[in-house]
Amino acid sequence: MSEMGSLTAGLLLLICSMGMAEAQQSGSGEAMLIGDWLPADTHQIDSLKLPRVPSEHLVISDVRDAGGVNQHNYLAVFDGRLFVMWSDGPGVEDRVGQRVRFAVSDDGLRWSKPEYITPEPPDSGPDSPHYGTRSDRGMRWISRGFWQREGELIALCALDEAAGFFGRSLELRGFRWTGREWEDAGVIAKNAINNFPPRRIPGGQWMMSRRKWNYRQTGVEFLVGGLRSLNDWVSSPVLGSNARLSAEEPLFWGLPDGRLVALFRDNRGSKFLYRSVSADLGKTWTPPQRTNFPDATSKFFGLRLSDGRYVLISNSNPRARDPLTIAVSEDGLVFTQLAWLIGGRHVDYPHALEHEGSLLVAFAGGKQSVEMVKIKLSALNQIRMPAVVEADSPLPPIRKNRRHGSVWIDLGNEDSELYVAVDLKVPGRGESAELALATAASEERVHIRVDERGEISAALYQSTVAGPQLAAGSLHTLLLKIVSHTNEPDQLFLQIEPRRGIPEQPKRWLLRNELGSSAADLSRAMIRGAGSRGTGFSAVRVADTYAALLQASVIPGGDVVRAEEVQEEQK
Repeated sequence: MSEMGSLTAGLLLLICSMGMAEAQQSGSGEAMLIGDWLPADTHQIDSLKLPRVPSEHLVISDVRDAGGVNQHNYLAVFDGRLFVMWSDGPGVEDRVGQRVRFAVSDDGLRWSKPEYITPEPPDSGPDSPHYGTRSDRGMRWISRGFWQREGELIALCALDEAAGFFGRSLELRGFRWTGREWEDAGVIAKNAINNFPPRRIPGGQWMMSRRKWNYRQTGVEFLVGGLRSLNDWVSSPVLGSNARLSAEEPLFWGLPDGRLVALFRDNRGSKFLYRSVSADLGKTWTPPQRTNFPDATSKFFGLRLSDGRYVLISNSNPRARDPLTIAVSEDGLVFTQLAWLIGGRHVDYPHALEHEGSLLVAFAGGKQSVEMVKIKLSALNQIRMPAVVEADSPLPPIRKNRRHGSVWIDLGNEDSELYVAVDLKVPGRGESAELALATAASEERVHIRVDERGEISAALYQSTVAGPQLAAGSLHTLLLKIVSHTNEPDQLFLQIEPRRGIPEQPKRWLLRNELGSSAADLSRAMIRGAGSRGTGFSAVRVADTYAALLQASVIPGGDVVRAEEVQEEQK
């Protein structure tokens, strides 16, 4: 770089740093979105006032009629053809039996019939009793993107148990394209799921993000390597990515000065993106800082175009995954334009690439269709921000994660106890119901589930024990006892009695789960899947002793929610 170029880059970084400092002083977060058109509170942007980017739209796959899932979309260009891959399975989302599919196209408009990349997950095909459920007794594949390395195309797919995010057997595997089919290339990284496929960084190494099975406790990491072999990686943590925020689905890109910038979704519900910087090629990262860029708590994607500009495609409406927007930046740090891409419905999980003068963006429609828009790069030059994008009337406050006034139990303590009573009307056959105990950020740690056959099970992060079948329509009251431990597995006990008051503490519990372990603070209950005629769980009561439970009132609605209400905040 010339002396003048170095001076210009330095001035840009100085100006950006000054903007960040001013934004932090005002309490609005680091400046990542700037412009005279921008309201001081970026949560007051009216998406309908954003300029529209013209595009061509098409649907590649749609499983809405079948009740399946299509999401985790990734694109690639290889041997002159376009490839797309996605997660495809029974029910929304990431359930036992889920596999990864792909399609190819010569022009991006006409696509081949979808075919599978992955085999059936082990013992989890349609003949498995756990197929289509969220259970750690079954496995699933999750689409993770195409990696083009040394002239080969490798499809990355994660495999783990399907109970939560993620199972203890988590591993990232590769499948190599032979020109006709996909052959197993083996394990890419154990105890890892990436967010996007590896990118080259200065020095020639590859880099991708890493979440371990227990990343909610340990934080997000980045893997650097991939040169000597497919599984040659060194992992470096992003300190603070679990303390400052519940970091999810990271994205990174390189800056013109050689630094790397990573962006994170915040599952604690701030509804802003967080940002971290590495000056040593991903070995260390600054603690993530909140920016002023609004976010719906959803997956996003960005890249640097061939003309040097950066684009970020995301759900920037903090109240819904609608619309998908595209932001444009000259330096990769601050974005000066924000435009509407597609919306009017639930649209999310974008991935994009530049191809023959256009930007191709694959996304999911309601997590049940794989769709794509094609944008001419020249259309980005025509974006003109209006003078005002602020809503004419103040938009309602962002719904924060509801928090209980105090923690019910800290599962990291030794010998803390929690007692729970809950009523149950068993759903009809083919219907299910579930009670989950979760953190304030809706991270679920305890599950009591009645499946489609009436079988009840008790899960304690991440272990499940099964119980008997219950008669459809029968009325019960359940007693739960949780005992936390510091250096050994926690304990979950369950007793079920006909509904006539809180059951007595038994000498012999119906179910005992003494294999699961967590270090989370539980402070809310979530119910899901109630069937017809008022079936399902209700009337949740909690206390730290059995005697207190007998006098406890049903806990208020702010601490017991329908799981569907917070589904958009979960991975």
